[in-house]
Amino acid sequence: MQQREQHEQQEQHEQRRTSAPDSPDAGSLEQERVLSLTYDNLRWLLVLLPAFLFLVTTLTAVLEGGLETSISAYYGGPVRDVFVGVLIAVAVCLVAYQGSTVLEDYNLNGAGFYAAFVALVPTGLEGILADLREGLVLSPDGVTPEQYVWSLRISLTLVLVLCAGLLVHELRTTERMRRLVRGNRLNLAFVAATGGTLMAFLALSMWQLWTPPAGEVTLEGLRIAGRQVRIHDLAAIFLISALVVAVASHAWPQLTARQESRRVRPLDMAVRRRYQVIVGLMLVGPLVAWGLARVFAPGHLVIFLEWWEILLFCAFWALETRRIVRARATSPAAP
Repeated sequence: MQQREQHEQQEQHEQRRTSAPDSPDAGSLEQERVLSLTYDNLRWLLVLLPAFLFLVTTLTAVLEGGLETSISAYYGGPVRDVFVGVLIAVAVCLVAYQGSTVLEDYNLNGAGFYAAFVALVPTGLEGILADLREGLVLSPDGVTPEQYVWSLRISLTLVLVLCAGLLVHELRTTERMRRLVRGNRLNLAFVAATGGTLMAFLALSMWQLWTPPAGEVTLEGLRIAGRQVRIHDLAAIFLISALVVAVASHAWPQLTARQESRRVRPLDMAVRRRYQVIVGLMLVGPLVAWGLARVFAPGHLVIFLEWWEILLFCAFWALETRRIVRARATSPAAP
């Protein structure tokens, strides 16, 4: 009886071994499926999260009977937690996502870094600190201006350390970032300009964050052409600029491929026209926002401009995500 059971077990094992495909095995196929689902979900989150924030701010404006002057102005109201949470989530997704091109990946990493600053640095820091001094607290237990600033110091410094660690890790483990500047003067100039801008932004931010006494920190930024541009404003400008360049890397695939020393993919050429239209619309965003503000809500140019740019990026991202999913369905090797 025991020998018969052993014989049956050997036959079952042999059947499983011979019925399993040689290459790729079932485990590899399942792993590829899981990775594809994770990749697709990460991409769709970068559409759904801004859409969620848009709906929340729009419905809040309807209920309150008024529109804030910028998205960041909602930081001081009931939408504060949603605003900060969505932007931090978007920042994480942008950094975690590996772009289909090196140029896209580089700019999305920068956009994610700036998004964290937009989320953590309130646009009206002076007003918040003044409210804290007057007893208009942001939490049930009460917070002093010094405690608030120290929390900001710790959070922003840790963001900086974390991003620096991720950059070092990527440079050590992959060739993508090193390939961006290898043997190409235009790439080197672009990285030098954007990297220099980032370094200057960080130096200014950390100087204004750490050198004054905690109770006097305002992160006032710079005065440009007679207008005060705060650290929060600078981060928002650089965030939108990085998103525009990321879209442009798909709108002109020939240039991107030449800069990355690779061949142009036919699928990229097929969709370049629609992405060029999106880039054009993003570039004329200030004019569009000015016209909308002039007609519908004077004094609200900034919020119209912010939503115009963000929604256009989301439109590009949704179109590109659908293209990738369809391409993978017809050809598993497609990007």
